[in-house]
Amino acid sequence: MSKLSRVARLARHWVWIAPIVLGVAFIVGGGYMVVEGRSAHNDVRDTVVQEGITVSADAPAYQGQVINSAGAAQAQEDAILHHTLAATGGYLYAQLGSYALPSGNYALPSGTFMAAAGGTTQDKTLAAKDASGNPVPGWTSDKTQAAKDSSGNPVANPLRTTALTSAELRTSLGVAVMGFKVSDLVLGLGAFLIFIGLMNVFIMSPVTYWSTVIADEHEKTRVKATATGVAKGTPQTT
Repeated sequence: MSKLSRVARLARHWVWIAPIVLGVAFIVGGGYMVVEGRSAHNDVRDTVVQEGITVSADAPAYQGQVINSAGAAQAQEDAILHHTLAATGGYLYAQLGSYALPSGNYALPSGTFMAAAGGTTQDKTLAAKDASGNPVPGWTSDKTQAAKDSSGNPVANPLRTTALTSAELRTSLGVAVMGFKVSDLVLGLGAFLIFIGLMNVFIMSPVTYWSTVIADEHEKTRVKATATGVAKGTPQTT
C-alpha cells in the first residue's frame, strides 16, 4: 500500500471528528452571540425605560405604555411625526423657512402661504407660486423679508423649532428601534449557529462515522472476495 493510500485511509477513519470540531465551534460562537445579543437588548431597554417615555394615546399601538421595546418606540415615533405634520401643515424641518414673516404670530400654518401681494394668505388663489406653480409656504429664509423683533433681529420661525425638536426625538427613538432590532438579530443568529452546531455534532458526525464503517466493511468484503478468487484460480501441483 502506497504512502498516499495509507494517508487517505487514515483520513477516512478520522474524518467523522471534523463535524464535531466544527459543531463545537458553532455552538461556542453561537452561545457568545446569544449572550452578547441578549445583553445588548437589555442595555437598550434599560436606557429607554429610564427615560420614562410613555406612548401617546393616539399612537397606532402600545397606547399609554412605557417604551421598552422596538414596537413601542416605533409607535411613539409615528405619533410624533403625526403631531409634527399636523402642527406644521405637512412640512418637515428641511422644508420650513428659518424666519417668520411680518404678518405676525404663526399659530397654525396649515393652508397658510406667502401672498403674491405680500404678507400671508390662506387662499391658494392669492398665494405666491414657486417655479413649479405650487403655493409658497408662509415663511421665509430671507432675513430682509423676515419679521423683526424689538432689537431689529429676524424672528425665528417657531414651527421650524418644533420640527427640529421632532426630528431629534424621532431620531433618538429610531436609534432605539435599531438597537433593539440589531440586538435581536444577533441573538437570533447566535441561536441559529447553535442549532447548526448541534446538527453537526449529533447528525453529521454519526452519519460520517457510519459511512466510514460501511466503507471499511465494503473494502474488506472486496479484498476477501479478490483473495478467494485468486486462491481458487491458483494451479495445483502434484
